[in-house]
Amino acid sequence: MNPFRNILRLAVGDFLAKTLNFVALIYLARVLGVTNYGALEFSLSVLAYFLLFADFGLEVWATREAASGVDMRELAGRILPIRFILALVSYVALLVLILFLRNYPGLRTVTLLFGLTLFSQAINLKWAFMGQEKMTRVGAGLILAQFLFIAPLFLLVRGPQAIIWVPLARLAGDLAMVIYFAWQFSAVYGGLRLPFSIRGASEVLRPARTLGASYILGLMSFNLDSVLLGFFLGATAVGFYGAAYKPVTVVLAMPMTYFVGLFPALSRTYSENHETFRKLLVRSLRLTWIFALPIGIGGMFLAGPIINLLFGPAYANSVPALRILSWSAVFVILRGTYRQALNAAHRSRLDFWCGCASVGINLILNLLLIPRYGILGAAFAIVASDALWFAMAAYQSHRYVARVNLLPLLLPSLVAATVMGASFLISQSLFWMAQAFIGLVTYFGILLLLGETEVRSWIKARKARAVVSQVGT
Repeated sequence: MNPFRNILRLAVGDFLAKTLNFVALIYLARVLGVTNYGALEFSLSVLAYFLLFADFGLEVWATREAASGVDMRELAGRILPIRFILALVSYVALLVLILFLRNYPGLRTVTLLFGLTLFSQAINLKWAFMGQEKMTRVGAGLILAQFLFIAPLFLLVRGPQAIIWVPLARLAGDLAMVIYFAWQFSAVYGGLRLPFSIRGASEVLRPARTLGASYILGLMSFNLDSVLLGFFLGATAVGFYGAAYKPVTVVLAMPMTYFVGLFPALSRTYSENHETFRKLLVRSLRLTWIFALPIGIGGMFLAGPIINLLFGPAYANSVPALRILSWSAVFVILRGTYRQALNAAHRSRLDFWCGCASVGINLILNLLLIPRYGILGAAFAIVASDALWFAMAAYQSHRYVARVNLLPLLLPSLVAATVMGASFLISQSLFWMAQAFIGLVTYFGILLLLGETEVRSWIKARKARAVVSQVGT
């Protein structure tokens, strides 16, 4: 099985799903207005912590177990009851927190309804197909959920007063995904009469909790700034910051899906053959360096037209923050392979401590910078913390998992990115799409001239397909 081809199947499905989600959020940002959209973003930021607590790392742990070839029905029978109990506890905790939230327009009601997705997450069997690397089925389920989320929005949400329909549409999409994966599981593994049991729950939770804690830290690194902005400066600041962050989340959609698909492949190869594991790790690092650096360069120079195109002039205050936040995407992509390698190699505790250091710096910088610099301070804080996590994860992976000589991997990309930045400076008078095209052509052209093996392999593969096509005709 070619792991990269299989990951691509998942990436295509997830990209389409997240594109639908992105379109929905852009629509909501325009029809709800800055303040109401900020309240929605704040609610989602708070909910994300409860979703991760309710999962407690069980989805990642179950994915790794499924990749190792255990009995799927027995595994599902152990996982589902534990996740449902955790969802119930999380929802009760959310109900308590709602009493202390600032009373933004509709915030408490929206958060209460969003909380129902804790239960749909608990009974979702997506992890079973992730672990078995059935990525086409996973991608189809993700697309279905987002389509059934976005369709009601365009029909029902026409102004700020209709914000209540947003969490209900989200719940409808999630329930559709639950039904889809339950149907698939029944067809593949022989029905849904599972041997439910919570015996040995501590044996499951013990290894899962470290994975879960690392993912909670990853979330804190991702949206702690939005939560603190909401408490310090209010919903309008969150609205501007959310608009600045939205292009970053879109750019990260494919890489994050890639890392989700990479994890079972790394888990399998680590248990089978360490040399195969190392080769997979090296190639993944090469790919991430190639695709990460243009994001930072492009975000710096194209932030203005991107925000204006997506959100309109009302969100002009988001532009400086996007220029900074584009580098957050770079470091998140660069650290992704290292994090998955640590988890696949059963070194989750090391990733956890990297996350602790990163979130600690993020929290300190946010508390220092937000009151004085607002959303720009929050943007700088997250970039600094993401850079720290990347550096620490790279060191830990190199020391404890597999030694990799980084210089041959990153040097061509660094040179090409520098020349790409120069091309943006030279072409500032051109239309922004022309600038982007020139920048990308320059970047990949320099990589080709420097002999980057991945770029050359893409060209050879394209030529081979062209020859086969001509022979076929």
